[in-house]
Amino acid sequence: MGQEALLNLCEAPPCNGDEWPEATKKTFEDYVRGGGGFVCVHAADNSFPAWPEYNKMIGVGGWGGRSEKSGPMLRWRKGTIERDTKGGGGTHGKYFSFLVETRNQIHPITQGLPERWLHAPDELYATLCGPAENVTVLATARSDVTHEHEPMLMAIVYGKGRVFHTTLGHDVVSMKDVGFVTTLDRGTEWAATGQVTQKVPENFPTAEKLSPWEPHVGQ
Repeated sequence: MGQEALLNLCEAPPCNGDEWPEATKKTFEDYVRGGGGFVCVHAADNSFPAWPEYNKMIGVGGWGGRSEKSGPMLRWRKGTIERDTKGGGGTHGKYFSFLVETRNQIHPITQGLPERWLHAPDELYATLCGPAENVTVLATARSDVTHEHEPMLMAIVYGKGRVFHTTLGHDVVSMKDVGFVTTLDRGTEWAATGQVTQKVPENFPTAEKLSPWEPHVGQ
């Protein structure tokens, strides 16, 4: 399993789907804790609010009954991450294009990315809360709801396993974006192997210009 990373794009309870059986949960926990990779994309962080180990894997999540009792929110303030215990539970504002700001430029996933880059129209998640253990916030964006710099990209260590959590990617428009595709690809490689060999493409978005993703034969 060393070269594999499980990719969770689905929305489980309360959005749709059933709770996993306890045996399945235990197997999943053992897989990731034992060194497996896991990638959590967008609304997958709404899933399983009552599953403590899942909450530890994703660091922070939203909706589904989560509240400040679930743990702190993570906010970028004055050059560092602060844990905010007042409120939480998940929200987002309008669907719009926003600036993502790279906060950690030495992590393999974000190394080489520009400091600021424009992301395609998307939902900007805010007030996510949870255990927030062993989380490295890689990138943030300023919420139109809270006006706080909320985490967009995160790397989490769970036992011997690695989790990449991106809050980006609501729909085809937001996923059809070089910034989203590149960070998802690099995050998945890191979750699977602990390394990133994929280069940042020349057409990666800038602070002034979006970069729609166009597949080409041979890519």
